[in-house]
Amino acid sequence: MITIRKAERQDIRQLSGIYKAAYDRPQFGENWSLEQAEGLLNFYFNLKTFIGLTAVSGERIVGGFFSFTKPWHDGNRLGEGELFVDKEYQNQKIGSKLMLQMMKEAEEKGCVVHELIAYDEVAKWYRSLGMKDSGLHHMEGKIKEIEQNLTSKCGSQ
Repeated sequence: MITIRKAERQDIRQLSGIYKAAYDRPQFGENWSLEQAEGLLNFYFNLKTFIGLTAVSGERIVGGFFSFTKPWHDGNRLGEGELFVDKEYQNQKIGSKLMLQMMKEAEEKGCVVHELIAYDEVAKWYRSLGMKDSGLHHMEGKIKEIEQNLTSKCGSQ
């Protein structure tokens, strides 16, 4: 039986291993160490508007969902967050249970929208929950490259 409860600081070390295993994907350019995963989860945990959940099977932690709320023009929003489940426990609706509980927690905090960034392989699942593409694009760039491009466009100061 799976139990979903509020995340506790002492969960972070174990959740970090699960996160690393779920998202360490060199084919997508993500190379996570255990320390980096722990740093990310601690970052979320320390946010003033943190919401975190831990999924437990018996005594074993098997997944988590870390997020935060932020004010927006149309009401509070649940930020992108991180949803992750131990590979041995995937396809057992644990992610769905974590998502459902997170939606309840977010609603209690006045959230009206959940925004996120997802790889194509899981975007279909999010669409099945009623989420739609917003028209916004997640973008990223290397600081040095951006700096070089701005220098060439603006000239050195």
